Amino acid sequence: MRKIAYCQCTFARDLERTVKCVELMAPYVDMVIIVVDQTVSEEDVERLKKIRDNVHVIHTEFLDDIPKFRNKYMAYAELNDIDWIVVSDPDEVFNEQFAKDLRKIVEELEARGYNIAGINCHEQFEDIEWLDELDLLKECPGGYRESTFYKNLLFKLRPGLRYVGVGIGRVHETWNIQEGWKAVNLPKEKYWYTHTKSALDIWRNAARNVVLGGGGDNVGEINPYWKPLRELMSKYGIDDWTSFEEKVKSKNVPEELAQYILRLLEAPNNDWGRECRQLAKWFLWYNREYLTPEVEDKIKNPPPPTKEQMVIDAVRKIYFQVLGRHPDRKGLEHYSKMVLEGKLKLEDLPRIFMQSPEYMEKFGVAPPERVRMQIPVNVDIGVTPEMFVEALRRSKVFWSDIKPLIDMGKFLREQLRDEWKKFERWFYQNRDNISLADFIEKLREASE
Repeated sequence: MRKIAYCQCTFARDLERTVKCVELMAPYVDMVIIVVDQTVSEEDVERLKKIRDNVHVIHTEFLDDIPKFRNKYMAYAELNDIDWIVVSDPDEVFNEQFAKDLRKIVEELEARGYNIAGINCHEQFEDIEWLDELDLLKECPGGYRESTFYKNLLFKLRPGLRYVGVGIGRVHETWNIQEGWKAVNLPKEKYWYTHTKSALDIWRNAARNVVLGGGGDNVGEINPYWKPLRELMSKYGIDDWTSFEEKVKSKNVPEELAQYILRLLEAPNNDWGRECRQLAKWFLWYNREYLTPEVEDKIKNPPPPTKEQMVIDAVRKIYFQVLGRHPDRKGLEHYSKMVLEGKLKLEDLPRIFMQSPEYMEKFGVAPPERVRMQIPVNVDIGVTPEMFVEALRRSKVFWSDIKPLIDMGKFLREQLRDEWKKFERWFYQNRDNISLADFIEKLREASE
């Protein structure tokens, strides 16, 4: 039997949510691995361990690097011969049916040759004041709130598999092994996770992203506000995110730094600029004395996005929808530039991604068969019936895979006669959920 572990990283502020996740998942996995930082007390560590005897807690120091933080549970799982890992953040809670069916899901994935699975996201949003459209859109890929989003939270633990950072590498992560993935999305009607966020959560996480990596996809000095912010932090002895968060919440931010944070409300309406604005609003939530009419006007009236940024947002969304991952900066810039220069249409980009080696390998799609054809030079139409017939005649796939199925269908139709329509109707009504055993049994009944 395959060994399965549920893994999560958490902090003291998220402990109650983590407890809820562990209580749900622990009965259905071989091991629970929870990585906690220095803000979590020893008493809370013991509280987690007491939930069930398969709960393991790694108490470590968070060093402003989320991929490295997550790799603590990756290394521990590998050390304990774990085969499959399911992960979530504290604000991501799986539905009970997913937890109960987890072993069956893994067995099915193994049998079908998949090693990573996407799980549908249900957004649960808690509104608070100062809400604007940037906050509503922040947590969804490319600025969209759609229930069609899947996140790859269940995967097979391959030797040496670890997280590496995107951009300058401190916040968002990807895999150090990119090849060899065979992916599938689990049925969203049956399995999902609920992602619960408030605007204050969003602002806080955006602030952390900006402080650690410049915001956006960890853009670093591409964000011109980031380096001056870090320099001011250093000037006043604020060397890490934990210290910065404590200063903001305790209303103990030096005046020079506070005034610079207010300037972030003027940042452009792009990926890192939005997070700069959200850092400023997070600061103002705890430091209301800075909320002047002028500042409030900047909150309520964000700068409009440029045409360039709208294209970048759309390209980023397509990366998530088709490839299921954060775009690499080079790829994002390349495709956005192609669209802006009129060399590529946005509506063509999903097809291009679906023809990429990454997509074909990840989702098990074979590359298109190529058949050599002699096409007349002077033609008035794109294709003719004769061309299709000739292409099929020369196609190995047609003769080896397609034609036998057509012949079998003809044979079955002839043999089953009156029962065929009943069988055909049953098949098309249930084809998404029919197992091979059910198909054979139904076929046997129809032929009797």
